[in-house]
Amino acid sequence: MSVVTTNTPLEDEILSAVKQLSVLEQQIMLKNIRLRKYVNKKVKPLANYDMSIIKPPTMAQIDKWKHEARKAAKEKEKANAF
Repeated sequence: MSVVTTNTPLEDEILSAVKQLSVLEQQIMLKNIRLRKYVNKKVKPLANYDMSIIKPPTMAQIDKWKHEARKAAKEKEKANAF
């Protein structure tokens, strides 16, 4: 783990305490910090649409779409076979 010199005594104290930990403990601490940062991060929507008007599909709707798509693919495959 690389160490960067800092200007504040608090950061230096934290780094010296972390250096005393084993490599595995350092990795666990870093993982927990990254997870906490990810959980606290606001997730932006992937698509730009009005979420108050357009509701996300239910699992039943998604399953129906998958079934229809697979059925259409099989029919297309049979049509191309002849």
